[in-house]
Amino acid sequence: MALLILMTPKGQTTQVPVTEPEMTIGRAEHNHVVLASQRVSRFHAALATDGPIVTIRDLGSRNGTFVNGRRIEMQILVNGDNIDIAGYWMRFLTFDQERIADEAMELISERGPLV
Repeated sequence: MALLILMTPKGQTTQVPVTEPEMTIGRAEHNHVVLASQRVSRFHAALATDGPIVTIRDLGSRNGTFVNGRRIEMQILVNGDNIDIAGYWMRFLTFDQERIADEAMELISERGPLV
């Protein structure tokens, strides 16, 4: 399961579980994650989940979507990534990816190095 820890520009935090295959982020009330700022587009960004992989995509916003300080159009998120949308900070957390990494390391250990 993935989770967004959302911090508002005023320093309030909330947890947002990433539970839907596609979730939108923006100013409009119809979004899964509503960010109340005129700097945020009505439909600013979208999260898409495919198994343990979560992708964030900017929806053509004027002020952009940033992951780890870089403006993105689309990017696969990894555990601990920081997302910035118009002064709203989000930390992406997932436990599924850690399990996949652990399983990959076990597989490498069992088979030996790939040559």
